[in-house]
Amino acid sequence: MADGSIIIDTAIDSTGISKGLADLAKKGKTVLAALTTAIAAAGAAAIEVGADFEAGMSKVEAISGASASEMEQLTAKAKQMGETTKFSATEAASAFEYMAMAGWKTEDMLGGIEGIMNLAAASGEELATVSDIVTDALTAFGLEARDSGRFADVLAAASSNANTNVAMMGETFKYAAPIAGALGYSIEDTAVAVGLMANAGIKAEQAGTSLRSIMTRLSAPPKMAAEAIDDLSLSITKADGTMKPFNEVLTELREKFAGMSQEQQVANAKALAGQEAMSGLLAIVNASERDFNKLTKAVNESAGSAARMAEIMQDNLKGLLEFHKESRSSSAISMVLEQLENVE
Repeated sequence: MADGSIIIDTAIDSTGISKGLADLAKKGKTVLAALTTAIAAAGAAAIEVGADFEAGMSKVEAISGASASEMEQLTAKAKQMGETTKFSATEAASAFEYMAMAGWKTEDMLGGIEGIMNLAAASGEELATVSDIVTDALTAFGLEARDSGRFADVLAAASSNANTNVAMMGETFKYAAPIAGALGYSIEDTAVAVGLMANAGIKAEQAGTSLRSIMTRLSAPPKMAAEAIDDLSLSITKADGTMKPFNEVLTELREKFAGMSQEQQVANAKALAGQEAMSGLLAIVNASERDFNKLTKAVNESAGSAARMAEIMQDNLKGLLEFHKESRSSSAISMVLEQLENVE
């Protein structure tokens, strides 16, 4: 009779454990590799951003001749704009560069940057482009840096109430602003004329050359224009010899042309504005009373328009993403870690 016995196998099957450890090690390597890549990318991005910003501010210093203490103020302001607006500190530095090229002093740049940034945000244009438009036009109109907020509001209101945009208006002002400024015409009245021409498809450079010709021929009329002015009994100047506001001139022209036949309108527009600019003048005088009054009212009551439009333009997902773009590189690591939690 054989003895009964029970054999207990105490050996542990480590296959599953070994596989688990191997998988864990593999996953750890994946996490480590991804984390290392994310850190390297974030670091490289941060270094590049910092280098671009320093280079931009160095340009501002070289052009403006600002002192060390003034550069500290400008640097702090640029960083503040990068933290509180959709634009980066580097973009703020580019805006300062155009201001410096226009001869703006530190105090001017510190006071003017927010109005320009609001206009850029409201229009969707690049900040440096808008800064260039504003600084050039203010100089042409004989205005000062402290008027940048007013100018930004006028352009914001005009572009949102007429068939044009800030970039195209900037092109128009390149040609028209110097003569408008020399005649003492306001940015508001000029913007109304620009908007009315834009509604008729006359924009950018074409509008600028047309408006320049209209203003030039009305203020210093050649023979044909002088005869038309006399025939129509137009009054371009006040009793003291100074120029009437441009809006008054436009209103008088609109009244004179209202009673003309189409043939008479064409002939008088050609005499007054010249062959190339007559279409621009006809666009202004034939604009409906409703459009003329609406645009004039919007422009003359434009205070705060750029800031309001900027807020509306950024009140969406894209605006939120743009606002936080400076912090994207710093959050890249956490985003990678979060996604790797689902790695199997």
